[in-house]
This record gives sequence, C-alpha cells and structure tokens, in this order.
Amino acid sequence: MGFPVPRVLLCLPAIAAFVALALVPGKAAARGRPCVISTAQMASATPTPPLRFGIYPGGPAGSVNPKAPPRPEDPGKRLAALQGLRGDSPFVARLYAGWTGDARADDVGGWLDDEIRSYTAAGLEVELAVRYEPEHADAAASPAAFADYIRAIVRRYGADAGFTSLQVTNEANLGGAPGASDGAFAGASRALVAGVIAAKDEARRAGYPQLRVGFNWAYDERPAASSEFWAQLGRLGGATFARSVDWVGVDSYPGTWSPRLAVSPIIPGAAAAAVKDALRSLRDCYLPMAGIGRTATLHVAENGFPTAAGRGDDMQSAVLEAMVRAVEEVRETYGVSDYRWFDLRDSSTADPSIESHYGITRDDYSPKPAYGVYRDLIAELGGNAGSRSARTRAASLVARAGRCVAGRVKLTLARRSGRRVGAVTVRVARRVPRLLAVSLPAGRARVKVLDRHPKAC
Repeated sequence: MGFPVPRVLLCLPAIAAFVALALVPGKAAARGRPCVISTAQMASATPTPPLRFGIYPGGPAGSVNPKAPPRPEDPGKRLAALQGLRGDSPFVARLYAGWTGDARADDVGGWLDDEIRSYTAAGLEVELAVRYEPEHADAAASPAAFADYIRAIVRRYGADAGFTSLQVTNEANLGGAPGASDGAFAGASRALVAGVIAAKDEARRAGYPQLRVGFNWAYDERPAASSEFWAQLGRLGGATFARSVDWVGVDSYPGTWSPRLAVSPIIPGAAAAAVKDALRSLRDCYLPMAGIGRTATLHVAENGFPTAAGRGDDMQSAVLEAMVRAVEEVRETYGVSDYRWFDLRDSSTADPSIESHYGITRDDYSPKPAYGVYRDLIAELGGNAGSRSARTRAASLVARAGRCVAGRVKLTLARRSGRRVGAVTVRVARRVPRLLAVSLPAGRARVKVLDRHPKAC
C-alpha cells in the first residue's frame, strides 16, 4: 500500500484462518516523487535494530547568511541537557571539525580532544564530521592531503571505544555556500572518495571495529545535479570506495532549506513526507549510481526546523515529532540506523536571523517544548526502552517460531502516519504453513485469528 509495515509471525495449526485488522485512522500518506533514474530494485523491508539517536550539541552552525556571534557555551549545562535527552538509550553527540591545509588552524589538540573525552567519559558516543574546506583549494593536490589528515584523525581517536562514527566531508554535493557545504571547494568529490577509503583502511589496519565510516548528502531538489554527483562518486571510487562505506547520511531541512515548503498548519505532514522521500531517493535512486548497496546503512545526519517569526515553539515540536516518526516508519524499508537532530541550543536567541534558532533549547539551555518531545521520542523509539513497537514483538515471535500462538492476538502499536484502512481479510484454504506473515500498516491494530478447524498445536 505504499508505506512500510511491520511483520508479525503467527503459527497457525489449522487449515483455514480469518484475519481481520481494524485500524485507527491515520493521516494520508504522501506519495513520493518517482525516481528520475533508478538502477536498483525498490527497497524492501528487512529487520533492523531500533534507531540510534543523537544531536549536534553546539549552538554555532554553518550559515548561508550573516548572523550574530554565538553566545558562549556552558559545558556543564550542555552535558546535563544531553543526559536529560538520552535517558537509558544509546545516544550520540555529533561534532564538527575541519581541514583547511593550515597546520595551525587544523590542530585539534585541546578543544576537540577535551570535548570527545568529556562525552565518551559520560557514556555518550561521538560522531565526528570532518569538513573539507581548503584555504587554497587545488582539485588535484588537496584531496590527497585531506585523506592524510583523515588517517591522522582515525589514529588520534579510534582507540576510544566511544568514538563510533566518522563522517568524511560535509555536503560535498552542494556548492555556493562555503560556510556550510564542502561542494563550494574544488576537488570536494575527490576528497570525499579519498577520505572515506583512507579512513576505512586506517580503521581496519589499527583494529578499530567500532568505528563506522560514512559521508553525507544534502537533499537537493535538482535531480540532474544529484544524479551527476552520485555517478561521479561511482566513477572516482569504484568497488574499493563502495566497500569502504559503512553508512550514508542525508541532510534534510524541509520548510527551511530544501525541500522548499510553505510554512503553514499542514507543514508537519508535508515535512514528514519530504523526509521519507529523501530517504527513498537516496536508497533507491542515487546509491546504486555509486555502486553502494544495502550493506551501507542510512543515517539522517542532519534534520532540523528552527523557530522564528511565524514558526513558533509549537510548530517546531510538531514538525520534529512528525519527521522522527516518519523516519521510524521507513526504518526497515530503507535500512535507516541513525537519526540526528540539528541542534541542541540556539546560537543566539536574541538574533533575528533564523539561522540562530535551530536549537531545542534557548541559548541559556532553557528547554523549548521540542526538547521534551525529542526526549520522549528517544525513550519510546530508542535502543533500550523495552517493547517499543510491533517490530520488537515480531522479533520475539520469530525467536519462538517453533511454538504456536493460538486464539486471539492483540497488538498495540505506536501511532504512525499512514493510509486509512478499515479492514483486511486473509483467507487460507489449504496447506497453511506453520508461520503466516501478516503485514500491518502503521497505526493501532486489533488482530483476530479465527480457526475454523481447530487442531492441537
């Protein structure tokens, strides 16, 4: 029916069964745009672990337009805010550094060393995005120098078990905004490929199995531009590059940057549909162009919605929840392992620039309503909170596949967006298999298994 479904396995000993599903109405699912170019089969649902959540804990952000200087950070309040979000779930602090080619500017000793140590010592995981922003870009020489720097980063932090993820370059597909995206610098695609291969090779040589290597793609509404970027990665990297990629991230800011959406009361649903379409496009259209298959997971590397005039706290909360739940819906379909919100704190709450207001706290770390919404979503959908979804129940049933589940089965699912379905009837006439897979759309469902010819299990 056009949307991802959990699978519930029921053992049916009889030769006939009737399954009726009564679903709570949900929002109509938006149809994604078709692939402009696709070289792969459409993705199909596969079991995946719960989402691993995280956030950029800073306030300053790469900007397209001028904005006020950031208010200084408070490390103690920052860590307390992160611990308040994570609860009992695995949680990732997403950090940023950059390579310019100037040894003094690129020295991370001190500030980054201390920050990474403070997070991992507190039980958080760290993901580091290293930008490619050469002071004097040379399309031939700069990528190789950047790859050497990436090797040094792996050697520097890879022995820390909490250093679990490295992103090579940032938004190398976008040009025109050097303050935010690496595509503005000559040789960005070559730097991405060389850096990913170098990082994975160094991690393997040194024995850092926890360190997952990836890169990101900024959602781009220009299909031709995206197609050329991914095809170029495939030409430059080949099989060695594809084997080196553990994950690929998508940066998506519906209603703020791309995709462009009008800010209105319906924007939460529109933003949710846009995020799902970005993941679909990435998995089914673009990754195959670079030769990257399903062994690479997807991350939502950056996803945000700043507050501003006409974009109040309640709207930010609604958009955040809608987008996170949209990612959860397609997690198994597209192999999404991670989600990062951008970001924790406003850069400057008093600044009128929208680019200073991405935070779910204000610049003094006082929470906006979205902070509590994100905290609750992490508790519901993250990795250590017990029975969070029908997928968890399904996994339990699979583990007990040799046993029969007879009589009535009632499943209660977390609310999801999806098409409205009144009832579905499945009739099995002969040779009922021991396991019957029933796919349920997102929502709240009551399942009845009526055995017309009961037999003992």
